[in-house]
Amino acid sequence: MIKFILFISIITLIFIIYTEYSVGGILIRSNSLGKNVFNFKSLFHFMIHPLYNKFLWNFSTLDINYPFIILISIFINKFDFIINIFHNHGYFQRRAL
Repeated sequence: MIKFILFISIITLIFIIYTEYSVGGILIRSNSLGKNVFNFKSLFHFMIHPLYNKFLWNFSTLDINYPFIILISIFINKFDFIINIFHNHGYFQRRAL
């Protein structure tokens, strides 16, 4: 369970960095004084926005769709786990001719 939480945390951190780089102005915004400040409320709303609006479910915007990224990451993580189970039981080993 700890590995899963760590995995989700790392995926979330990478998503935040990528989104800030590609979209910009989501987490780090200028305030009324012109200083850059962290705006976690804006980040949170951007991350949950696809849950109640279809705009970010286009093929071209799936890279900044947090629920999609989390679902795909969990699927890949679990799929890798399933492959390891089969591999450990010898299903994917080469057989001698």
